[in-house]
Amino acid sequence: MLGKLQPDTIRNIVILVATIVANSIASNFIWWLLGSVRSRVRTIARVAAAFLAILNLGLAMVCLFRMLRLGPDWFYILMLLVALIFAYRIGGATRGQYN
Repeated sequence: MLGKLQPDTIRNIVILVATIVANSIASNFIWWLLGSVRSRVRTIARVAAAFLAILNLGLAMVCLFRMLRLGPDWFYILMLLVALIFAYRIGGATRGQYN
């Protein structure tokens, strides 16, 4: 049986889950806006997608630099993967590939 989780581990799990939920909601909202008939709304959605992709790439860089400085940790490896996955998912919206 597993031992009691440390408060630091619980905090990291909450941060990871919150990042995934926030990215999922934001990316689904952006993809929903891209389906709009108005070209102005699609332009705003593309700008928001580019901004969110840049934020996710920034998060990936922070995780990478943190791992290079302190060594690999499960939290930073998972945050790096989540950031890169969502940056790729949102990056399709900025290129106009909606399928």
